[in-house]
Amino acid sequence: MSESVDPSKDYFRAVAACDVHAASDLVLQLLDEGMPMGRIISEILAPAQVRVGQMWESGRWSVADEHVATSITEGALSALTYAGTPRRGAHTRHVAMACAEGEWHSLPARMAAAVAGATGEVRVTMLGPSLPAEQLHRRLSAGDVDVLALSCTMPTNLVGAARCIAAAHDLDIPVMVGGRAFGNGPRRAVAIGADGWAADADALLGVPPELTGRSPVIPPEVLWLHTADEAIVTSAYDQLIDALPRLASMSPYQQARTREDIGWMVRHTAAALLTQDVSIVEDLLTWLCDLLRGRVSASAIATSALLLADTIERQAPAGADILRLASAQVQLGSMELDGRAVD
Repeated sequence: MSESVDPSKDYFRAVAACDVHAASDLVLQLLDEGMPMGRIISEILAPAQVRVGQMWESGRWSVADEHVATSITEGALSALTYAGTPRRGAHTRHVAMACAEGEWHSLPARMAAAVAGATGEVRVTMLGPSLPAEQLHRRLSAGDVDVLALSCTMPTNLVGAARCIAAAHDLDIPVMVGGRAFGNGPRRAVAIGADGWAADADALLGVPPELTGRSPVIPPEVLWLHTADEAIVTSAYDQLIDALPRLASMSPYQQARTREDIGWMVRHTAAALLTQDVSIVEDLLTWLCDLLRGRVSASAIATSALLLADTIERQAPAGADILRLASAQVQLGSMELDGRAVD
């Protein structure tokens, strides 16, 4: 392959064109030319998947587009793993790789498993997406796993991650966590009882984390928010329509999406309360402001968060406080942006 060619750009072009064969052929050619499998994953596949996520988050790609692109990279990763993983190795330990309960984004975990397994030093068993805590406990009880590596992409699944950590700790197995849901540092990981936090797959090749045995009890308020029923969403939605009557003219589709957004706010609030990290809700509200800019004002989104806070106040006062803090930050950020635009 010519040095003037940027393989990462070529790969994303193949993904965007829905060309599964070109994508797989490209990564296998790089492997044949001597590029280590870990580099191919970290420099070609992973950045492409990040860009896929950005295309969806910005509204330029639909969920269907994102699913197609993800399936292409899953195929390329499978081809690469088959061609590049040693058949034998002097394994120093056995790592079970799982996605948190409720987490269906398994590609980041598969990439991490492939990077760690490529050396032949670590045996990695991929347990798949959204593994219920009780089923994880059953698998780990076989006694052949040294470390559980737990992946979580969506903050709304951090409650499920906490359950999985508790299941591993019940069997005295240390847990290392990673993924976008944990942010850019160990704070959220520590909050839910993990023994270690990994910024990348290379951490699985280092010294395993020591078992701390921390498994904080999930507060009832968090569980209530995490499993909140439709009545809460309906109450907050009805209050929003009363406060902003112009929204009553929304189409049925827009009404359904608005209810969905309120539901996301509830579950993100559960995650923020679990980890004591209000930025989880702030990030969601900011994303909604960016996604809906030109159609829905930032003040309307902030108002919906405030009305939701009023709705849950009685059952989840701490969660209501988080929503109000996040709403205030989003409104402040919106005012600062408006000020710069005027300047």
